[in-house]
Parts: sequence; structure tokens; C-alpha cells
Amino acid sequence: MKSKTTKVSRRNVLKKAAVVGGGAAATLLGGGVQAQAPSILTGTQAGRRFRAFVVFDNAPDTTIQASKASVEQVTMSALDENRVVVRTEACQVCYTIVGQAVANYNPARILGHGAVGVVEVVGSKVRRVQPGDRVIVANTPYCGQCYTCLRGRPDRCQMLPGAGNPMLPIGRLSSGADVVQHNNEGGFAELMIPYEWYCMPVFTSNATPVDLSMLGCVGACGLGTALGVAPVEPASDVVVLGCGPVGLSAVQGARIKGASQIIAIDPIRARREVALRIGATIALDPNVEGMNLVAKVKDLCKFPTDRKFAGGRDWAPNGNNIGPDYVIEAVGGDRFPPRAEVGPDPTGILPLQQAWQMCSSAGHVTTVSVGQRGNFTVPAGQWSNGAKNHHPGNMNGVSTLRDMQRFARLVDTGQFNARALATATYPLDRAREAIQAVSDRTTVGAVITFA
Repeated sequence: MKSKTTKVSRRNVLKKAAVVGGGAAATLLGGGVQAQAPSILTGTQAGRRFRAFVVFDNAPDTTIQASKASVEQVTMSALDENRVVVRTEACQVCYTIVGQAVANYNPARILGHGAVGVVEVVGSKVRRVQPGDRVIVANTPYCGQCYTCLRGRPDRCQMLPGAGNPMLPIGRLSSGADVVQHNNEGGFAELMIPYEWYCMPVFTSNATPVDLSMLGCVGACGLGTALGVAPVEPASDVVVLGCGPVGLSAVQGARIKGASQIIAIDPIRARREVALRIGATIALDPNVEGMNLVAKVKDLCKFPTDRKFAGGRDWAPNGNNIGPDYVIEAVGGDRFPPRAEVGPDPTGILPLQQAWQMCSSAGHVTTVSVGQRGNFTVPAGQWSNGAKNHHPGNMNGVSTLRDMQRFARLVDTGQFNARALATATYPLDRAREAIQAVSDRTTVGAVITFA
């Protein structure tokens, strides 16, 4: 007679825990995980304690090292009916975090977005996810019901705080002060308490949490420039300005879409080398090319014939018809001077100007960068009556509920190299060090990991 065995899975354990009483999941999962964020079994999650990297009210011109930011204990409030408790596994460190780490926040704010974790408990109205699901807590939510979601731009979902969905306190610090989560996510914490519409379940991926964490923000932003609103066509010429995690994701997106020539532009040698390794066909240093960069790119993208009735383009030197089919700008401004090679313009304005200038007359300019300081001009006639297309936006058409699962599959199949972006990992207690490395641009991308 064969003995009867019982199959035990993480998902089933967590489901039982959520039914038994709120935070019991941590106890059932074993001592190692419980030690990370012990729970109080109230059934509502109120009183549950966890550690988080919190930023307070900083004075102007504060540096990262002098910032009022530290790992603090947070006591959770009762779980909102539309929120989810997610045990964090990994959270990427976006360059935007550099400015947030020195910001003046009141109430105090838990930093971090674009994280991965496992659902432990769900609010009474949550339908999208269940305890045990692995989820990408994406930087852009997806509600599927707001004005922008219904009009084909879910990348601008109005559940974002910037669109009027406020960041409400999810708990208190030891001092009794309220604390909120940045962007209603708060990935630099042992637990995240996001709204349901931020949670994107990933059902089939075998990728590591570190790899998946690169998809929820920087990976989606870069892939969106090549796959989203202005999808790259096969055999096209593509230029990517800026080879941080966003730009390198764009390079890979262009490769996935079948671009024949992918020109990567970045002042940092190590990043140019990564770009060549993952799909770029040419890598240029803007400091070496100087003010000749636009002309150099146009010449590299010169069409094989100028016979217009044979589908050709005008060959006039540096003319408006010569240039790449797609230009993706992912540079942005420097919040602090980097320790790595410095680009030609720390304000981030010059790359925007160059992106417009080098693009062909009927091509596409997609911009995704942030943090610029200043303005630039384009010829009024080109703007008002030209055929050159401009597509701005953080994720450029990405629908996070649909696309996080697609992107995870690209990682599984080896089509998207997420590990090339995640070049350094840090525990929560070294979050300040991780932010400094990203600011210095001495690493391509950093990830906060949890036991």
C-alpha cells in the first residue's frame, strides 16, 4: 500500500494564513521570514510591525549622505479594503529616487517603487490578486476604468498620486507620526501596502525577484519606447540617447522588434560596452563626437539611395530627410555630479535638442527622461506643420496589467536581459549606499533585496 503524501506549496500556505487571521502567513512560512517582519494576529493587520527606509523633512541642498533618511520601524494601520499586503522580495533603485532621498517630505515617506513580492493578505474588495501570488508592484497602476485607461493610454492611469489619487498614511513611526508610501508603493520596506491597481500578478515566470524588479519601472519605461506608442519597425535605424537602465531596455526593445541598426549614445564607457553586448550595433561617446554628434548619426543612417521615385531620401548633407527612423531619448538631468564620466550637458537639455535634430523628417522621437533644467526650441514650422512625430511619456503606452506578464516572459526566454541592468544588490540597511551608487552612476542599476 502506497503512503499518502500531502503537497505543500507557498501559495497554499499563504492562502490558509490569510484566512486564519491576517498576518499569520509570516508565522506559517518559517522562522527566517517571520524574523523579517513579525506580525500581530489581529485579523485586520493593524499593529503589524515592519522595517522601512523613510525620508523626513530635509533642508534645501541636502546631500544623500546628510539626508534625514533612515531605516525605521513602522506600525501598520488597519488594512484598507482596496489594499494588499505584499512581502517585498526586491525593489529597483530608479534614478528618480536620488532626488526623493533629499526631498522635504511631511508626512514622512517610505521610498521605493517598481518592486516584486508575494501577496500575503488582501482587502475585502480586492479581486485581482490572491494570497500566494507573486506580483510586480509597478510604478504605473492600471485601473482599466479611468479616462486615460479607456482611451488607450493606460500608462497615464489616473490612479497615480500625480493625477489626484492621494498618498494616505498606511501606518505610524515609533514617534507616533504618520508615514506614507511613495507613489502608494513604498518598495524600500519589508512590507508594501499598495492599492490593488498597482499589483500585477506574474503566473508563469521562473525569473528571479531581482530580474523581475527591473520590469516594474525602468524596464517598462525603456521597452515602452520601442514596443508601445511608436513601435519600432523591422529593419529600421534606431538611436538611443542614454544607456542607463531605461536606455538599455530601449536598446533591447529595438533588438526584439528587429531593428537593423541600433546606435547607443552615452558618455560612460562601461554603459556603452553593456549596450553593445545586449543589442546595440554601434556605440558613440557624445563627449568625443561633440557638436558633430547630430551630423555623425545622420550620416550613419544615410539611406542607400537618393532616388525619390525608388523610395529614396534626399542626401543633402545634414538635411532634414536624412536620419534615423526612431530616436529614443533617455538621458535626463543630473541631480548631483556623477563620479563616472560626465556628459556634455548636466541639465539634460542638449540631448532633447539633439534627439529632435537628428531624427528624419517623417521619423519618431520618443522621450522618456526626467529632471531637465531649462528649455529648448524647435523650428516653429516643423512643430506646427511637419511630419516628424514626438511621443513623450513615462511608459509610452505600456499597459502594466497586460505587459508585466509579457515582459516577464521575455526574461524567461532570454529575449530581455534584465540582469544586465541589475549590476549591484544591497540589503535594506544599505539603502543609502545604493542610492549614492545610482547617483554616482558607478553602477548601471541597483536593487534592494530582502531575505
